[in-house]
Amino acid sequence: MGQAADDQNNSKLVKGIIVGGIIGGALMLLNSSTRTKVKETALDIKDSSLDMITQVKENPNEVKDNMINRFKSASEVLKEAISDAQDLYSIINEDVFSKVSEVKDISTDAASTVMDAKDDLAGIGSKIAEASSQLKDASTESIANSNQPQQVNESIKSK
Repeated sequence: MGQAADDQNNSKLVKGIIVGGIIGGALMLLNSSTRTKVKETALDIKDSSLDMITQVKENPNEVKDNMINRFKSASEVLKEAISDAQDLYSIINEDVFSKVSEVKDISTDAASTVMDAKDDLAGIGSKIAEASSQLKDASTESIANSNQPQQVNESIKSK
């Protein structure tokens, strides 16, 4: 049952395409310049086909040899294009990819340098923190020492 429905839908689609093509072709031919162009193209195709058929009938070997020569020529051009493409690939492979490798090495070295600098900065930071701690201790000690004479003076006054 599903197959019959698909066949019917496909049949309707094909009919629609054919009818649409006919209508489109008829509308296109309403334009005189389009009609002239279609007519000229059809005549050119007819003439070139007749010439080809005549040549094949009269000189089949010559036509065959001509076609073989054209294929050989096209083959040579294609080989040259392939060779040029291979040369280009070699150049790109040598120049570009080697540069990519160099850039990768440089970036790896730069990352290593940054990591070393990070470790050095951490060491400097801990030394600064230690110096700061020592300054705070010295300041606290200094304040404590400066308060001692006052305490001595106060204890003397109280006696």
